[in-house]
Amino acid sequence: MHFYLLRHKRSVKIAFSSFLCLSFIMLFYMNYTTTPHSPRLPKGNVGKLRGSIPVQTTRFTDSSVHKCPPGFYSKQEFRPHLQRPYQNRWEPGAGGKPFVWRSMTAEEQKEESSGFKKNQFNQFASDRISLHRDLGKDTRPPDCLKQKFLRCPGLPTTSVIIVFHNEAWSTLLRTVYSVLHTAPAALLTEILLVDDASTDDLLKTPLDEYVQGLRIVRVLRQKERKGLITARLMGAQAAQGEVLTFLDSHCECFPGWLEPLLARIAEEPRAVVSPRITSIDNHSLRFHKPVPELQNYSRGNFDWRLKFGWERVPDEEKKRRKNETYPIR
Repeated sequence: MHFYLLRHKRSVKIAFSSFLCLSFIMLFYMNYTTTPHSPRLPKGNVGKLRGSIPVQTTRFTDSSVHKCPPGFYSKQEFRPHLQRPYQNRWEPGAGGKPFVWRSMTAEEQKEESSGFKKNQFNQFASDRISLHRDLGKDTRPPDCLKQKFLRCPGLPTTSVIIVFHNEAWSTLLRTVYSVLHTAPAALLTEILLVDDASTDDLLKTPLDEYVQGLRIVRVLRQKERKGLITARLMGAQAAQGEVLTFLDSHCECFPGWLEPLLARIAEEPRAVVSPRITSIDNHSLRFHKPVPELQNYSRGNFDWRLKFGWERVPDEEKKRRKNETYPIR
């Protein structure tokens, strides 16, 4: 689980804020003006992708200076970068269901054991689940499903930054495709994959060649391993979007995960926001869907030693929230 941060209070623990519409993300405001990355032609299997990903040209503007259209964004304006291919509901793990393999050979058992030892999750299952799988029916709270977003002020664009080190090929690419299949094309400037000095050969030249066909996906590499924060800073320095979105390298995004977060940034550009986060089972890769009626939330905090922990949401904070789209502070 990620921590939630908005603004500090005068107490030993500094409370963090979160949004309750699904995602796996943390955002920071920035406003860079840089030259867009030149897209390259697809190679190999990537050439089979349906359609092309448009080049982002929108910039985050101050609505008090520039006129913006009235009303709310339409569903058409929030079309994703990449259309998800046909989903066979009988495929392993389809719709976020658990992976089931009825019988395994000795060689498959060895592969499963080796992958789990390396990654602490079932890579054997991940390698057999579609890179494009959806997560089934949208079970977010009704307030989240009905939420609309004002065109004025407009939502900012974002760069999604994913740091990895020897990540399994299938989980890394499933994370990338999950973003492409759910993030609105008008808001997603790019996806930056920051390699923290991986040693797996598959994550070197083969990965570089694979993402060439994804147009807005770039790979940045550190020559030596320096850790998560340094790698994220490298991504932040290269980013062209107006907001930085940090994801882990083994995530899958639910529909509507990005828009509510960017809306909070548009309202308060100094805010750092995080969503409510659910989980994926590390054995079966079953996606644990949000439960609309579940309202037993926790919030993250840290003390003056920067030690992170969890605490129950105070009653006064629960009373302050009018519906499920309101942040927890």
